[in-house]
Amino acid sequence: MALDSAIGVISRWSSAYDNKSYIFSGKRDEIDQYLQAVDEVQCSIASGTAYDQIRAKSAIQTAMLTLADEMRNLLKINAKSTDNPDSGTYSSTMTDSGSNSYVDDYVYDSALSVAVIDDLRSIAKRMNGAGYLRDCKEAYISNRKRCIDATFQRLNIQKLSSNDARTMEWNMLESIIKVWMKSAKICFRKIFVYEKQLCEKIFGDLDDDCFLEISSDYAFQFLETATNLSCIRTASERLFGILELYKTFSDLLPEMNKLFNTQSSESFRTKADQIVPKLAGAARMTVEKFENDLRIAHLSHVSVDKIHSLCRYVMEYVFKVDQNKQTLMKLSLSKPPLTPGVEMNFTIVEPQLQNKLPFHLMWIIMCLVSKLEGEAKLYKNASDVNFYLMNNFFYIVKKINGMPEVKEMIGDDCFEKVSSKFDQAKAEYLRLAFANVLSILEDNTSLRKSLKSFNVEFKELKNKLEQLRIPDFQLLKDIRVSMEEMLVPSYSSFLQQLSTSPCSTVDVKFSVDELKTAILGFFPST
Repeated sequence: MALDSAIGVISRWSSAYDNKSYIFSGKRDEIDQYLQAVDEVQCSIASGTAYDQIRAKSAIQTAMLTLADEMRNLLKINAKSTDNPDSGTYSSTMTDSGSNSYVDDYVYDSALSVAVIDDLRSIAKRMNGAGYLRDCKEAYISNRKRCIDATFQRLNIQKLSSNDARTMEWNMLESIIKVWMKSAKICFRKIFVYEKQLCEKIFGDLDDDCFLEISSDYAFQFLETATNLSCIRTASERLFGILELYKTFSDLLPEMNKLFNTQSSESFRTKADQIVPKLAGAARMTVEKFENDLRIAHLSHVSVDKIHSLCRYVMEYVFKVDQNKQTLMKLSLSKPPLTPGVEMNFTIVEPQLQNKLPFHLMWIIMCLVSKLEGEAKLYKNASDVNFYLMNNFFYIVKKINGMPEVKEMIGDDCFEKVSSKFDQAKAEYLRLAFANVLSILEDNTSLRKSLKSFNVEFKELKNKLEQLRIPDFQLLKDIRVSMEEMLVPSYSSFLQQLSTSPCSTVDVKFSVDELKTAILGFFPST
């Protein structure tokens, strides 16, 4: 193409802009013709006559303005989310089940087709050749930033100041943590990765910092939020949210450093590397806070047949510790506090000595046992004391049995200690509950008097036990079976003696079958 023809093509399209016509929205042959014209003008600048060079320089300035507009238009019409921040397939209510399926399923509406990328690369190449790379980048960067802005809005990513982190209610902070974890995975594993690849495809070796200029503000916002979350007020209920954040950040850190791997992004890598130990420190402090809260806890007095709320809370905590054990083992926990009344003289299997988590679990469980024993002393009689302990200790034993890895970590000595306390409480309760009726049945001095005394005593026992509840159905069945085994043989023998004596059996209120039925009515489940 001759220079005159090239200048004519450039001038014609410059005039066409008055009618809002875009080259790259038209036919392929028109696009190719314009790019060829730009190439010809650039060649004339380098090797043409002085007169041709003057004309070519004027034309190239016009062409660069046109190409910058073309780039902006191409990016605008092909990046849907810049115009509609509510588009896309992400929902902030999506649950994090431990997999990254929501990352894989996330559709980035600002992704560009291969044809558009080729056109953008053609524009960048010509603008760089004419010394207008900065103008090209400015057009590109401003648009891609708008794309990420729209993504952040759709993902509901908000800034969090250090003051807000210290004063905000936990339910709000917990929501922010969940959004942070999901959004960070999407951004660092999909959005930022795509934007870096896009920069490389369009600009190649022309510029190393384009991706950084587009993404650094957004990436640093993630770091700033994580830093501020590491400084939240320490409270027991916050441990597992902090642990999830710590684990997510630790998992993402290598990917962050790989994305931001240039010398220009060293400050990002430095800041990111500092956050992991901060989050670990926050988690350690929260473990210590929970244990201190448990150590000084004063249990509220509850009905004798209730599982204490502290017992439920602590065992739920142990369950969550089990779920997060791999993360907790990385925290370099110190040993739990030495507390009077909390027995800790247990054998630990050798592999568990390498970390302190088993010691913490043992301490938590035995501290709870000690608290329950202290609370039980407030009941009026020994039977109630043991009934209360039996139910609560069984709850602990059953929960531990349902967590095999916790059971392994605390070791046989600790588990058997809690189990034996349950067995003792159960045996003592059964002994005390039937002490009076059994002593009456064993008294052979006067069968008639013993029968009347039994009827009175058993009716009182029946009335009392029909008012109590055993929360666990398995334990309920075991207790009824034990009661039947304790009482029925003695009562059968007593009735046998009564039937062979001169005493009348008119006063017999319960047959053996009726006694069994009465026992089945103890501790009604409804």
